[in-house]
Amino acid sequence: MFEFDSCEHKKFPQLSTVLVQLLLCVHSLRRLLECLFVSVFSDGALHLVQYVFGVCYYIVLGLTVLCSDHLGKGSGSLLSQLDWFHVAGSVLFIWASLMQHQSIVLLAGLRTGKSGMVETLAHRLPEGGWFELVSCPHYLAELLIYVSLSLIFGGLSLTWWLVALYVLFNQALAAQLCHEHYISKYDSYPKHRKAFIPFVL
Repeated sequence: MFEFDSCEHKKFPQLSTVLVQLLLCVHSLRRLLECLFVSVFSDGALHLVQYVFGVCYYIVLGLTVLCSDHLGKGSGSLLSQLDWFHVAGSVLFIWASLMQHQSIVLLAGLRTGKSGMVETLAHRLPEGGWFELVSCPHYLAELLIYVSLSLIFGGLSLTWWLVALYVLFNQALAAQLCHEHYISKYDSYPKHRKAFIPFVL
């Protein structure tokens, strides 16, 4: 039989839940700031359906974190619940976030001049950083961010592994399409560069 604890019996929220919610907020805020102040978008428009899906996705994502809280009840202070997987997941999250930010900055630099002003909206061949290994390191970083959140749940949340699996398929498809575009557009595109995962895919 399953035993459900009422919210009033929980003196402290589970550290994993709090940490994942916090990191999701940090991730969302960083991506918003990058969209507003770093990225240089083409003159194409985002379809309304894509926009609505994106908004709903992040709302449901936050609720999914709360639903995953059934894995265990925290006892004592949040700090006393700290375990190795919280640290490992947080370190991976920070590293993947830095990797993604660096990639976004490099992509934006392809359309801006030394002054930082936009010079072109045309696509250019990305180089430097993780672009030397894959066509879309920012997509790889997105996957790693979700894997890091699964680790923070101790790797025990099937729900979060399913979310990570969705992100894998979504980002891998987008990366493959982008990779094929680069190959068709640039004759000198590096042969060793993969689409999504270094040396693999």
